[in-house]
Amino acid sequence: MHRVLLLGAGKIGRMISRLLVDSGDYEVLVGDISEPALERIAKLTGAATRRIDAANQADLSAAMQGVDTVISALSFHFNPLVARAAVEAGISYFDLTEDVATSDAVAAIAESAAAGQIFMPQCGLAPGFISIVANELLDWFDRVETVRMRVGPTLPKNS
Repeated sequence: MHRVLLLGAGKIGRMISRLLVDSGDYEVLVGDISEPALERIAKLTGAATRRIDAANQADLSAAMQGVDTVISALSFHFNPLVARAAVEAGISYFDLTEDVATSDAVAAIAESAAAGQIFMPQCGLAPGFISIVANELLDWFDRVETVRMRVGPTLPKNS
């Protein structure tokens, strides 16, 4: 069974955990600094949990031992630390960031990854999920001239 370390026990982490656990294909360990969030995610998804401080390189390195993949559902500013730890642990890496500078930093870190390690930043809402939605919607039509997708608040009419 594929072993996944999911960092971040917030709402997005809970949904990722739920999907992975329910598939039956993954052994999921969720890490977060918040004990209440870890208790909630364990209760709601059945995933194993562990207190991990993502700002602490030793915590990250220890948590990555014995797993195949790390998914960061943390705030974007943690992702370079997580990516460095993933390179050192020899595991694959995914994140949900939309921050371009962070994605560039992760891409630079990924250059030192071993053969077979996968590094995929920006797997989140945009451009990740929103692109999947757009593709699905395009299949509904015989002909499409333009697709405009927007993530975020609605713009005022005068902009």
